[in-house]
Amino acid sequence: MKITSLVIITFLLCSPWSAFAQENNPEFKILTYNIYHGEHPDTICKPNLEEIANLIILLQPEVVALQEMDSMTTRLESVYGQKINWVAELGKKTGYRSYFAKAMDYEEGGYGEGVLVKKALNYKTQALPSPAGGEPRAAAWVKIELKNRQELYFGTTHLCHEFPENRLAQLEALTNYADTLPKPAFWVGDLNFDPTSEEYKSISSKWSDAGQVAQDDSPTYISEEGKRIDYVWYDSERFELVDYKVIDVPYSDHYPVLVTLRLINP
Repeated sequence: MKITSLVIITFLLCSPWSAFAQENNPEFKILTYNIYHGEHPDTICKPNLEEIANLIILLQPEVVALQEMDSMTTRLESVYGQKINWVAELGKKTGYRSYFAKAMDYEEGGYGEGVLVKKALNYKTQALPSPAGGEPRAAAWVKIELKNRQELYFGTTHLCHEFPENRLAQLEALTNYADTLPKPAFWVGDLNFDPTSEEYKSISSKWSDAGQVAQDDSPTYISEEGKRIDYVWYDSERFELVDYKVIDVPYSDHYPVLVTLRLINP
């Protein structure tokens, strides 16, 4: 009986039907990572660019979302010896296309979100509201194309670290925009709240939290509290979760989160 089942499974995997299913329901990996502005958190002026580049090359995600991103700042100059476009340099080292979404001016350059993608069709920076004041925030949106030419939308952000009112308003703006997109969408980032918060509870049930679906509450922020504040959210009518991992590497004060999704409803 076991042999018969194995033969059937092998036949199905090798059949044109299986190839058709994989073509129309592709799997792809997403990496989201707060990179501590390109510097090791425990060693002043120690760059982390090479290590993060090597991690991306090893993991080969389809898209990479990077938060706490500097570009052409004097802070980067103190770490790298010159002002650099950090995400562009990372793109060169990994072979990905890069995009920087500036949320605010900072130290003669900019601060915001970085994105790496294998194939991008267009980019957008969405300014997010901050009704309680504080640092300006933004989201980067990218229209991407998978290997099977399926088009998707992908967003990343770093929400306010100070005021819950800001985070609630920023979530509303982000998800309202995502709801207008004509193709399947997912969004990720450092949201600066944990799953017990009012901000988390405010998110529509349309959006599934990959960590919650995987029943994995591993911390993503290195602190005594050990909170999970970095997320991948996806429309469960369009995608299903294949895999979820929090990767234990010491290049930032956050851990990278690697998620594999399968497109089930183009």
